[in-house]
Amino acid sequence: MKTKQYIRKISFSVILALTIGIAYGQGGSPSYTDGLTIKLDSTGQKYVRFLVWTDFRARYSELNPGTAVNGIAKDNMLDFSVRQFRFALYSQLSQRYLVLGTIGIDNQSFSSGGSAGGGNTGNGGATFNGTLGKKPSLYVHELWNEYTIVPDNDFATHKRNFASLYIGTGLHYWVGISRMSSLSSFNFLAIDAPIYNWPLIDNSDQLGRQVGIYLKGVIGPVTYRWAVNKPFTVITPAVAYAKPNAPELNYAVDNNANGNLSTTGYAAWQFFDKENTLVPYTTGTYVGTKKVLNIGVGYYYTGKGTTTQVNNTATSPLINHNISIWAADVFADLPFGGKRQNWAFTGYSVYYHDDFGPNYLRNGSIMNENVGPAQNYTGVVSQAGYGNVAPIIGTGSSWFTQVGLLLPKTLLKTDVVRLQPFAEYSLQQFERYGSSKFTWWSAGGNVYLDGHHAKISFKYQTRPIVVNNQQAFSKGSYVIATQVFL
Repeated sequence: MKTKQYIRKISFSVILALTIGIAYGQGGSPSYTDGLTIKLDSTGQKYVRFLVWTDFRARYSELNPGTAVNGIAKDNMLDFSVRQFRFALYSQLSQRYLVLGTIGIDNQSFSSGGSAGGGNTGNGGATFNGTLGKKPSLYVHELWNEYTIVPDNDFATHKRNFASLYIGTGLHYWVGISRMSSLSSFNFLAIDAPIYNWPLIDNSDQLGRQVGIYLKGVIGPVTYRWAVNKPFTVITPAVAYAKPNAPELNYAVDNNANGNLSTTGYAAWQFFDKENTLVPYTTGTYVGTKKVLNIGVGYYYTGKGTTTQVNNTATSPLINHNISIWAADVFADLPFGGKRQNWAFTGYSVYYHDDFGPNYLRNGSIMNENVGPAQNYTGVVSQAGYGNVAPIIGTGSSWFTQVGLLLPKTLLKTDVVRLQPFAEYSLQQFERYGSSKFTWWSAGGNVYLDGHHAKISFKYQTRPIVVNNQQAFSKGSYVIATQVFL
């Protein structure tokens, strides 16, 4: 009897280590195992795991025409930033339930990311009365709990069930649209995401998350997730439309005052290795540790999420529009060349069809720091704005593709340090700009010092400059990023 109990304990410990390692260390070091984990009983069935990761960046940007930074005209800018810091904990005190929470900061630079209302010691506000980048505020990225209805693996036999079902509640990341809409931020293939993979980003969601109830699991080779959520409130008052020749008369803007629920889902057919679905985060590249080929489809829908205005008066009634988005994608991570060389091809391609209402458009960027128009500038300007902004999200369509090639171990004659060049391409068309096409591309590489646990990445990326409703030319940015994940 003692021998059987001992075997069960050992088996569960191995399963626990593999589960946690797969969930969070995908593409990581094989020696990492279960990481920063505190086991709360002798069997390892009750535990708390802590995760910490940081992403530091240096960037040289060619700025949009006519830009001023801190009120000073500039054609280019060099900046340093903390792109993200995360502290997460994950606890399973029973096979039947778990809880996960994450806090962190985003986008702290010399002139962005500081806490609001700090005056000379924090963020002085839009009037720049003080400094804008100091003392960033931690906030909750997600907080949810989950209950097991039918497990992936039978509790008694440990054999895989044909179908499984889990139900969770809270501020969660079990969302739909595409694989990249739930992408993990610590195992990107190409430093970052195109942003439009999160089409509601920080409007009616919180960094890709919404509050609600989700279902997830597997059915044979298909992994699925579905949720019903309450979108965060975003209201554009009617008075904001009442200005001469207001474009909002014909352009939809965010206004979900009606408070409708949203639904979202994603399903993927897994042809080779089965990906772990313990947590929602999908992997950008497995760095030669897994053979994956998935084809997926997803959607997002909420009624009356945007509005236009009947006429140009402050009291004019509003016309509501639904937000309807769908996507289809394919992901491949295919090692080849045997264990000795361990080449690997990584590829991902996705098509989005976005409908936010007539002519809806959002311009945006990552860390566009205290920019504005330069005084006395008389040349062309981008319709997107100043700094490094470009059109990124809107009613229309987007196609995004990225590829990477993990070079063989024999190149550097080491099993630890690995090299991986990559490239990306984006093609978008927005209803706002008619038949005009907008493109950007990037090229760079990853230097893995210990998988995703320690890596250095670099790339050059372009963005479109919009003049007369079309892409007149492009500007670019050079980025170097360092990451450590524990």
